[in-house]
Amino acid sequence: MQNIKTVKDGQFNLHFETRNNYLFVRLTGEDSYEASRSYWRQIADRVRKLELNRVLIHEALDGGITEGELFELIMEFVPASAGIRVALYDENKENHELNQLGELIARNRGAEIRIFQSLENAEKWISEN
Repeated sequence: MQNIKTVKDGQFNLHFETRNNYLFVRLTGEDSYEASRSYWRQIADRVRKLELNRVLIHEALDGGITEGELFELIMEFVPASAGIRVALYDENKENHELNQLGELIARNRGAEIRIFQSLENAEKWISEN
């Protein structure tokens, strides 16, 4: 049974869909520090509610955040992500270096997160046992 839910939150939209052994999230709209805090909180809440330990985020956002804001987000959300495998595919290739920095910081703090340049590879990794 698929569980599908869409959330519209001012700057962004979240589309949640359960797939096999993970939660798929499609994220669109405008990015900012406050939007990031909100959507990461909503994603974490949804993963916990569904009792899943894997999430694939397909991001297609305009705008972005600074390195400092990225660090703050990681410090806030890494503790809440313990035991959760996270795959992120960002359509905005301009964010690739910042995403890689975020992956490095988060993994150094114990998070199981990977950044992918293709949705196919992200799906393959998140589905692995």
